[in-house]
Amino acid sequence: NNSADGGHVERLLKFAEEEKERKAAGGTQAVKVNKLEWREKPVRERLTYSLIKGISEFVDEDTEEARQAIKSPLQVIEGPLMDGMNEVGDLFGAGKMFLPQVIKSARVMKKAVAYLIPYLEKEKEDVRAAREAAGLPPEDDKPKG
Repeated sequence: NNSADGGHVERLLKFAEEEKERKAAGGTQAVKVNKLEWREKPVRERLTYSLIKGISEFVDEDTEEARQAIKSPLQVIEGPLMDGMNEVGDLFGAGKMFLPQVIKSARVMKKAVAYLIPYLEKEKEDVRAAREAAGLPPEDDKPKG
């Protein structure tokens, strides 16, 4: 079940994707398509595609583009990233994705959120400084209740 490099799941998923493409082509040879065609789509669609396919190669670049467009790192997480993960959940629930694929998607999401953490912390610090400058008491980090 384990390989020396830990990449056995990646290889199995790649093989499954190649077989799926071959079957869709209706023959023994998969049709050559531009594998980066999806990179030309809007950033929301690229993030969703990355999450569904488990592609982490471009996630920092796309997350930054979304952050620049949306302006709030929290809104990037709650918007396009969660939209993509909701699609992953729907595909998993429909039996069109399996656990190893969902784990790859979760790793991509984790990488995107990790990229946003410094921006989230800066935003939090800016809010704290603005409250202090306005003479308001600092907000509690602890939930009430």
